[in-house]
Amino acid sequence: MQSVDRAVALLRALAKSDAPVPLAVLAESCGIERPTAWRLLWTLQTHGLVERAEPLNGYRLAFGALELTSSHAVDSLARLGRPILNRLAEEHGVTASLAYVERFGLVYIDQVDSTRFSSPNWKGRSMSLHGSSPGKAVLAALSPAEARGMLGPTLEYMTETTITDFDELQKELAGIRAQGYAVCRGEDVTFSNGSSAVVTLNNRPIAAIDLWGPERMVPLSSLPDLGAAAVAAALELQRHIGAVPAD
Repeated sequence: MQSVDRAVALLRALAKSDAPVPLAVLAESCGIERPTAWRLLWTLQTHGLVERAEPLNGYRLAFGALELTSSHAVDSLARLGRPILNRLAEEHGVTASLAYVERFGLVYIDQVDSTRFSSPNWKGRSMSLHGSSPGKAVLAALSPAEARGMLGPTLEYMTETTITDFDELQKELAGIRAQGYAVCRGEDVTFSNGSSAVVTLNNRPIAAIDLWGPERMVPLSSLPDLGAAAVAAALELQRHIGAVPAD
């Protein structure tokens, strides 16, 4: 069991680094003696989970590790999030959705409607980054340069309230960072409002909780309360995936 714990510690340390990590640094950060760390890394390497970087100055995760986490991670995240979405939809009378961050976009992976109304089923559909509250929440969690890289050359016009100017969008993102949640005021779909907060892992946005619905059911005045609920729900989901310590 101790070997398994140490191997997991090494994999997590590599997952947190964007660059190859030298053996000595890995061993020290994980509290493992260097010969033991080398033997564990060699075993992980034989299974295709880690690889030696070229030139041979460190280790990084290999495709085998990434392959294990792709679709299974999304399914696990949806299962962990479902009870939270059920509660949010019931308590706040909204549609509660979970969106997953992809390389250049965001896609809904689960949705629960309230008993007050039914929304169009968005599961499996991608969404606007600059016109939706989940999209803006994710953009705000990234550096300005990385957020710009996720967007296209122009910001598509969708409704009369859509932000189509990059400078205006940057101001909006700064406000989102300050208050902790993003809102949508009919920017992607007319007469539809919502509030969203990001779920992070290792300080990276991986998903977003979205509470939304038609304007007649989700007026603009309700967005701050929904934003606070989305933030609390995102933190709860982070605890379930081990991103923050349990209370």
